[in-house]
Amino acid sequence: MPRKAVLLKSLARGRIRSSFNKYNLFNLYKKGDVDFRSKTLYQQKWTAKQETRAYHGEHMTEGRWQTNFTPKLDSVAQLDASLKGGEIEQTPILLQTFAVLEKRLDFALFRAMFASSVRQARQFILHGNVFVNGIKITQPGYPLKAGDVFNVKPEKVLQALGAKKPSLSEALKIDKLQVAVWNKYVKAIKENPREEWKRKQEKFRTMDDSNPKKQEYMEFVRNYNKTLTVQMESEIKSATKEAILAKAVSAGSSAADPENPAVEDFLPHFYNDKALAAKAVECFNELRNTKLIQPDIASKPVAELTEFAKTLTNLTEEMKSSMSDSSKKSLRAAKNIVSELLTSQDSVIRKSYESRKGSEDTLSIPYDPLWAKRVRGHKPIDIKELAEDESKASQFISLPWQKGVYGRQDPSKPYFTPWKPRPFLAPFAILPHHIEVSFKTCHAVYLRDPVARPGQSEVISPFGLPVHERAYMYYVRNGK
Repeated sequence: MPRKAVLLKSLARGRIRSSFNKYNLFNLYKKGDVDFRSKTLYQQKWTAKQETRAYHGEHMTEGRWQTNFTPKLDSVAQLDASLKGGEIEQTPILLQTFAVLEKRLDFALFRAMFASSVRQARQFILHGNVFVNGIKITQPGYPLKAGDVFNVKPEKVLQALGAKKPSLSEALKIDKLQVAVWNKYVKAIKENPREEWKRKQEKFRTMDDSNPKKQEYMEFVRNYNKTLTVQMESEIKSATKEAILAKAVSAGSSAADPENPAVEDFLPHFYNDKALAAKAVECFNELRNTKLIQPDIASKPVAELTEFAKTLTNLTEEMKSSMSDSSKKSLRAAKNIVSELLTSQDSVIRKSYESRKGSEDTLSIPYDPLWAKRVRGHKPIDIKELAEDESKASQFISLPWQKGVYGRQDPSKPYFTPWKPRPFLAPFAILPHHIEVSFKTCHAVYLRDPVARPGQSEVISPFGLPVHERAYMYYVRNGK
């Protein structure tokens, strides 16, 4: 039976455990060098034994550990073929004191970062979630051999390394605060959109380059530019004589005064370019002289306008015979103007899209006047009402960065969804030399037993060589 989990996270005792817990990180942060001054040799050995055993196999009883302990420690010495006998770093062989524990299955799971602590790894094994070479193993102390492949069910790894799932009431309180902050931001955008646009971009510029939010924004700028490039190429390809005629007819017919349209009426349809708009006005006037444009054409859909434009470019013999010479002359003039528009429109389209592209150097995107109109607020949250029905709450909450209740996108999962790593995980993310890990499949290969080399040991430990020396002295005398 393992030891009871008593005072594992005690800040007063300050023991360092084999765990990713935040309290353990604090104990590790405040832990100084083990003080051996003014202590007898036995006191030094006892202190070293206490400190190291709190981290290496604290769940094992002392008797079980001493049964596993072996005084023979594994190391590797590099042969010097040059025979020059240069300075070689000392091999910290006594850091291998607890190497025998590293071949245990529960320790291997923890080292491979498939569990947040050795105790949790032990729980995964006992519950039948761990397989070695495709066979379910339910003994936490199962000794691994070189070449063994072990794996854990991915759901359990997500649970071990994922953030804690909040309760429904906690999540709704966070959502209520988020909605209040978002509505305040939307109000500021509506009141002064240009200033908020500039302030938002300035915020990203002042961030450090390693900030994930800045990197995400830079990726957004790159994708935004790629999207504009695709749209530009698509628009250039679709710019035909019929499309230009349809736009000219639509702009002129919907003008304030169709009998005498102004250039300003055509600017929105022709990329706000005055030269193009002026040409389009001439084209529409010539088309109006042909008497072929009906008074109600402005109300017709785009598809019908395009068909009408195709009819104008390819007149039937019947239509030609019914037209007067002046109408034919006006139609030819309109076609010539359309040809000129088609030639000069490409450069205008490119210029228009290039002016809208963002700069990856300055992280700036040209101001979009329609930005404030697209941003919408969120209805206030009534916690009492939504707490009664989580499915209703999931449908009600819809923020730009979150759909559904905070941390409970999938309520059936025991971890935070959408998944995110648990806090303070980075200081513990140390992968061992003797295990090859694949996080995509939650598999790992136990390559070999850890060994000591000149200048390093493959046994991961928060304590230095002096502490392990005294712990080894204690166990080599009292061990088997």
